[in-house]
Amino acid sequence: MDLPMVGSATFCFLEGGLCSRIGEPSALCKQRPAPVRRCQTKSLAGVDGSGSASKSLGLAAMLAATTGRCWHRRSTKRLASISPRLSSAEERKQLSTLVSKWRANNREAWMSLAWTAFLYGAAVAALHCSGGHWASIIFLGFTLVRCFIVFHDAAHSSYFENPASNRRLAQILQFFVSYSYDEWNRVHNSHHSHFGDSTIKDTSLTIYFSEQELSEGPWYKRFLHRVIRDPIVFYPLAGLFVFFLNRPLQHGPYRVLLPFLVWQLLGVQTFIGYMLGSWLGGSLGVAAFHLQHHCNEPYRVKNGELRSHLDAAMLGSTRIPVAWPLSVFTYGIQYHHIHHYDTRVPGYRLKRCDAEGDAQQMWSGANTVTGLRAFKSLFHTVFSGTKKFADSEGRAQFSSFWPYSALGLQDNVSRGGSDIPLGAHQSAALSSS
Repeated sequence: MDLPMVGSATFCFLEGGLCSRIGEPSALCKQRPAPVRRCQTKSLAGVDGSGSASKSLGLAAMLAATTGRCWHRRSTKRLASISPRLSSAEERKQLSTLVSKWRANNREAWMSLAWTAFLYGAAVAALHCSGGHWASIIFLGFTLVRCFIVFHDAAHSSYFENPASNRRLAQILQFFVSYSYDEWNRVHNSHHSHFGDSTIKDTSLTIYFSEQELSEGPWYKRFLHRVIRDPIVFYPLAGLFVFFLNRPLQHGPYRVLLPFLVWQLLGVQTFIGYMLGSWLGGSLGVAAFHLQHHCNEPYRVKNGELRSHLDAAMLGSTRIPVAWPLSVFTYGIQYHHIHHYDTRVPGYRLKRCDAEGDAQQMWSGANTVTGLRAFKSLFHTVFSGTKKFADSEGRAQFSSFWPYSALGLQDNVSRGGSDIPLGAHQSAALSSS
């Protein structure tokens, strides 16, 4: 699950003036068109992030195994580091075989959908019967997160085996999640196709600026960024923007119908609680997406030629084991490394896919994040120092504002569990590209 327009919602005015209309970035914030790249052999995953066929050249011999990172070639270009466990063609084939086993199953899909509908009905009933008690609002918020992930899977055409069934489900759920199905497809597939490429403005991301960029910018940019991007302010504000204010012409009908029915059928008190639950769900969704791509170390490369679909999944997308009962509501999206590798694995099967891969020790190179690291990562707001992507001079790192950093609310773990910069052999390999 990714929440588009989060970046433009908070930062577009900092880069090029206020948006001309809510949800529309200014000219300097608009995403550049994707470069067209043609390669010769099928990619390891078989699909890119948008579900279409993708191409890439094979991987060269693994380098720098002792540091937990390696660098490979795409055509004659150097690519970013990949998982040490995926260093051989046999192991990469094993990964592709694994994910192909866990694609949509209609029987499981219907059972899971029935459970989702029950949770939603129970949350609304609890909200109404309790008179809008805070616990029922929290229950509804978490349930709406699950509903959004089901919508997200259907939009990827991964929930059911049949594309038409996925499309119908997404068209229904857009009224429950307050987000247009067509608009979601427009912005979300671009994220999967380009995530990690620093030359493409990915409006789904939540961190854009380095500390140096902010220090060299005008005072009002630093001030606005410090206020808006403060974690205590940012998640509620972004949830409000994405699901209530952003692009009203596109999303308006899907935001109005269901709350109106709740108001008319269940009364004003339930309506207020429903809207608060929806706001909470949106805020939790933004926080969840932040954790999917903003735990150290960042996966960002200088340009699209250096980007690897495999690396964007295994290094740039987190693996965060979540315990029951919270896992009921996260619905498998915490295994985001698998989702970015192959979007056709639905949420209701991601946990078992991850467990099978873990039993085969396939995730030793993935960015597995513990609960404590995830909590600290929620406070990440900027790129440390000057670096926003890895190159021969070192690695990028996320950091938090003061006083959160002084309180230890910052994840200082880097790839391989250390803060050692790129080794000499890695630097030489990169500088030769």
